[in-house]
Amino acid sequence: MERTNAERTPRLFSWPNAISLLRFPLAALFVLSDSVTVRSGIALVAGISDGIDGWLARRTGARTRLGELLDPIADKTFVFAALVGFVRTGELQLWELLVLLARDIYVSVAFVTALTLGLSLRFQARRSGKIVTTFQIVAILVLLLVPRWAPVLVGVVGATAVVAIVDYTRAGIRNLRGGEPAT
Repeated sequence: MERTNAERTPRLFSWPNAISLLRFPLAALFVLSDSVTVRSGIALVAGISDGIDGWLARRTGARTRLGELLDPIADKTFVFAALVGFVRTGELQLWELLVLLARDIYVSVAFVTALTLGLSLRFQARRSGKIVTTFQIVAILVLLLVPRWAPVLVGVVGATAVVAIVDYTRAGIRNLRGGEPAT
């Protein structure tokens, strides 16, 4: 399928990209705020913006390579900042943070490894990864509102991260073997 010029041109301003960019200041505001209500609202807006930007990009044909990179970076920045904030305040242990970020750590290491080895591997968003991100945002909200559920959340996000890691690994292997990249 031939891509249009709009899809090939890295545009910074599009509504989906602007919505993705919103998550960067939201991450800073989340960390700076001491109010559970404000932090909950920020996390809710960040989660909703993650769904809206992708939907809007697909719906309006505003998908760009820049947006494909910007969206997950914005997601990971927000989630990382929020979860590190919980570690800083003692609400999460370091090992719990690592479990909650296992998929992100794996994908980052895989990306650097592929780049280092000169592999032509395109990292695309996958449904399993989107589920992990959704659970991470839900975990942030629940950690704010019902912190005693932290152990359950760590288990759920950790289990979905393992599923996503297997899914991403299989897709990467298929891609390296010359198969179609699964989306």
